[in-house]
Amino acid sequence: KVTARAAAVINPGDEDIKFIDLRIDYAFKRVFGTPGNEELLKMLIDSILPELHVQTLTLGNQENVGDTKDDKKTVFDIKATTEDGETVVIEMQLAEKKNFNDRLVYYSTYPIREQVRGGNREYQLAPLYIIAIMDFSMEGGRTTDSVINSFCIRNDSDISKTLTDNVHYVTVELPKFRKEVSDLSTLADRMIWLLRNMGSLKSVPEEFSGKGLEKLFDISNFTAMTYEEQMDYLAKFHAELDRAAEM
Repeated sequence: KVTARAAAVINPGDEDIKFIDLRIDYAFKRVFGTPGNEELLKMLIDSILPELHVQTLTLGNQENVGDTKDDKKTVFDIKATTEDGETVVIEMQLAEKKNFNDRLVYYSTYPIREQVRGGNREYQLAPLYIIAIMDFSMEGGRTTDSVINSFCIRNDSDISKTLTDNVHYVTVELPKFRKEVSDLSTLADRMIWLLRNMGSLKSVPEEFSGKGLEKLFDISNFTAMTYEEQMDYLAKFHAELDRAAEM
């Protein structure tokens, strides 16, 4: 049964949708955060953090609660653990939010505390990567012209020295990626281009033929979704656009 909320977002323009927009939480989780799609998630992580050399990974609980009933609850878009014990948290953010850099630091406190709750009494942290994929650029002078930027806690007077090598913050700023489809040469190029452009595609570009991303296109195919799934996506799609417009 279609909910009134989902039905209310239908408009004539929606009939032109061929692929879901991966910048929308619902679509992002459907493609990369659904059990059975771990290979696509691995490809996404490899495109952002190739140095991890991820072979296998396990999806984890996305809901995080504080130590007391009054603590704020957060829900990650995707949380996974690699075969080497590294934790990777990925957030997709369409609308710009104030102090988003501080929000990333706040997000990291949950998986850090989970490690201690899990029996680690020596405070030896397993590597943690907080990845933010954003449809906006970071505030101020925190980044370069690079699409992907990585941050860690360093010594002010000698940036070659880190306080810890086990907590990393990675940003993927989609507006900085300006390559045309004919210029895509790497997995990172193709993944980032699709994150930006999937929702506006009417067909699969020839440049993606034989690149191992057939499943991604299949799952993102709006016309292959059930009517209920389409309505749910449209509701989330318009809600995200409203939030972005408000910001």
